[in-house]
Amino acid sequence: MKKWLWLTTLSIVLISIFSVMELGPKYFGKSYLETTEFKEEYNHFVNRLIVTELDPPKAETEFTVSMEEIEEYRTRYGTLAEQIQSIQDQYNPDIESARESGNDSLLEILTEERDGKIQAIRDNFADDETVREKILEDKQRAAKVAVNGILTEEGSFNSQFPYYVYDLTNIETGENFKKGEMSSRPFYEKKYTNAAPLHFNGEELYYSNYNNTEMMIPASDAEFKGIVQINRSLLAASDRGADIVGHEYIKNTLYLLGALAIAGIVLLFTKLKFEQDAFLKTPLYRKWSAWPLEIKLGLFAVTLFFALPFGVANSLRIMEYTIYDGLASFIWNTIKNFGINAVVLGLLILQGIWLYAYYNKSDKLVDDFRNSYLQRSLQLSRYAFLKKSIGVQMLILLIVIFFWGAGTMLLFMVPEAILIWVPATLFIGLPVLLFMMKRFGYLNVLMNSTQAIADGSLNEQIPVKGKSPLAHHAIQLNRLKEGVRHSVSEQAKSERLKTELITNVSHDLRTPLTSIITYTDLMKTPDLSTEDRMTYADILDRKSQRLKTLIEDLFEVSKMASGNMELHHQRVDFTQLMTQAFAEHAEDISSSGLDFRISTPEQPVYIMADGQKWWRVLDNLIMNAIKYALPGTRVFANLKETDGQAEFIMKNVTRFELGENTDELFERFKRGDVARQTEGSGLGLAIAQSIVDLHGGSMKIEVDGDLFKVTVSLRSI
Repeated sequence: MKKWLWLTTLSIVLISIFSVMELGPKYFGKSYLETTEFKEEYNHFVNRLIVTELDPPKAETEFTVSMEEIEEYRTRYGTLAEQIQSIQDQYNPDIESARESGNDSLLEILTEERDGKIQAIRDNFADDETVREKILEDKQRAAKVAVNGILTEEGSFNSQFPYYVYDLTNIETGENFKKGEMSSRPFYEKKYTNAAPLHFNGEELYYSNYNNTEMMIPASDAEFKGIVQINRSLLAASDRGADIVGHEYIKNTLYLLGALAIAGIVLLFTKLKFEQDAFLKTPLYRKWSAWPLEIKLGLFAVTLFFALPFGVANSLRIMEYTIYDGLASFIWNTIKNFGINAVVLGLLILQGIWLYAYYNKSDKLVDDFRNSYLQRSLQLSRYAFLKKSIGVQMLILLIVIFFWGAGTMLLFMVPEAILIWVPATLFIGLPVLLFMMKRFGYLNVLMNSTQAIADGSLNEQIPVKGKSPLAHHAIQLNRLKEGVRHSVSEQAKSERLKTELITNVSHDLRTPLTSIITYTDLMKTPDLSTEDRMTYADILDRKSQRLKTLIEDLFEVSKMASGNMELHHQRVDFTQLMTQAFAEHAEDISSSGLDFRISTPEQPVYIMADGQKWWRVLDNLIMNAIKYALPGTRVFANLKETDGQAEFIMKNVTRFELGENTDELFERFKRGDVARQTEGSGLGLAIAQSIVDLHGGSMKIEVDGDLFKVTVSLRSI
């Protein structure tokens, strides 16, 4: 509670101080007669009194005419020929019309008017005296207009100042002017003597314009002596009496505010000490601190706008205009204005305390600015011209809309501007608007297509229109759609192959494992003969070796796929390595029923490779041919060096139908024998592919019907 009392007291003190500073010089120690308003009023009164009643200007003045005025009057509407042509153009159509209709009387009147005006123009150019007389006549009429205008103000002048009375005499002519009765107790009185006479002290010149003739009539230079008074009773009955009373009311209020300011300052320095923490422990502060920076500063700016210009500085100035409604209204408006201003100023001070406490550390202000909507908008606005054509189009649209709107508003002030507005609208505004609507329409199509892609619709092609950045974006979306479609297809394929991998691994591991379990149980038979036991042991050995090979191949493929396989590169003779590989498989080749045709170059073909791993590639390819080539057919193996590449090619006729998708043959546990009736792990080509990839080479499989061809390439040295 104490903190709010401190805030209220400070608000009242500040309002009082600013109000006293603003209006004090005008009211303190001054009566109404000492105010600037009264002095300006009195000066205006005596000047108007002289002009309208004491010494009004006279129209009977001798005027002069210069040659410049004669020449200007003569050529005001052009040269002699131009003026005559203008008159003829004005009358001739009507004259011809009257002649054709046979209206002789109208024809005669129009002809006389035309000829009279033409003759008057000729006279102007023929005689200077004729022109001088016309100018003098216009000046005299203009003077009468100006004087009549001054004299007509006499009635309004008397009604405007009903409380003034005077008794004045023209010092030069002795003519006396009197209004009302002099009072022994006037509200105001001023005496004029021969030494200090009353005279016109303004700068007013009275102006008239008649027939394009400018007339300036200076004010009176007469002097008067006598007395001018303000009658007290007449003043009280007029509206001006409220000003005098209001002056005293406001002056007394200012004294009261000064006292309140002093008392408030004493309280603030004695009983009401400022405690910042008290304002920071309120729920309102916690809510305020969570607001964005723009809202905090915006609310502070709005409060400042209403607190300073309209609240503190002008609080009593507003009451100056309410004094006419009486003392009760004055008091009520004073309390109301100060109450509103105290609340607004209190909010301003409160926000100032919060802002200082919250942002007294610069890093906090920087953090809030970085997270502000303004900063984010500035960051995003940089991308407006990321695509220059779109940025330029946006800028052109904004400029056209601005000038289009400004032109539309101009029509209300200058209707003739429609001559420019209509073609500008038809040929600039509407085409630009339609062009941008077309662009936005195409943008909506792209957004809908993007949504369709997100929803999984990948078949419909996005239309590409023109060569704009939007059209380029449509091309990219189509490429993205194709990529997503391919990715979905690959994902489906991967899931299928994964399922097959699990199935094949399970089958290939379970088959030897089942045999091992079965023959292990058989060997436990008590009366089993030695011959049978040896046979079973031999089978167990083969199946165990089979299972061991399968597991080793699986680990080797996994190690290669993870990149953990170490290679020991050395200079290897590919020709010799190939010869050795086929030599080691001579027995298998002989028993396979296949006719191997091997072709090697006469010169060595050297490669940089891990000899052991590269031998494994050849071994797997040879075993693959032995297992899956059609018996009784030929197998071709060829090594050659072409363009710095060593190429090893094997071709054979397959025993099983492979289909067209050769990429799947590289998958783990994939075998040409789908029924899996042949020996093999299905990892041969996968291992070979991994080894070739680790060496930076390439391995390609081609199938043409039943013809199987594999090509292994590696850079030769």
